[in-house]
Amino acid sequence: MDAYIDIHTHKQSATGLSVINRHEDFAQALDGVTCSLGVHPWYIQADAPDTQLANLRQYAALPNVIAIGECGLDKATDTDWQLQGRVFAAQIALANELNKPLVIHCVRAYEEVLDILHDSQVAVPVIFHGFNKNAQLAERLINAGYYLSFGAALLNEGSYAAKALTHIPLERIFLETDDSAVPIEQIYETAAGWLKTGKDALILQLQNNFSRVFNI
Repeated sequence: MDAYIDIHTHKQSATGLSVINRHEDFAQALDGVTCSLGVHPWYIQADAPDTQLANLRQYAALPNVIAIGECGLDKATDTDWQLQGRVFAAQIALANELNKPLVIHCVRAYEEVLDILHDSQVAVPVIFHGFNKNAQLAERLINAGYYLSFGAALLNEGSYAAKALTHIPLERIFLETDDSAVPIEQIYETAAGWLKTGKDALILQLQNNFSRVFNI
């Protein structure tokens, strides 16, 4: 397995495994690149959400599509709130049907996201990407059985992400670059520093996490 795993990114890395996230043009998944597909709450088309979901379904079963998402709820966007919830719930159902992990986008809506995950009876691994909230919320999500992915916020020693990372089991974390220009290697090095562990040990742990969650 590739040494570095970037669980959520919008660009291909020259090193390691990059899980490319695509929120539109889902037919790009035919290129065979390892990716996740999802209807992001920012990009829900108010006049055609069902078309977007049908297009997602058409390509989501491809073997190189290893996760559904990012999807979720965002109170900072203008997208209709009820529509966000409906599209999110539909993607949970699709993830359950395909038995593929779910990558969550959540902005100021953790209670609502948790409610919908519960009400939709999510049955697959759930990864909250770009986590940068307090340790109490991190522990709550972990206790609910979910995973957290940390990104460039770790480079800021005053960030919630840096503090939360040290409060959760290593078996429940992933690392990512998202849309930042920070190399995944630097995020691993920084995370290893916060965790007071060797980088090689962290690489091995995240490889194990990846294999367990994605059955790869």
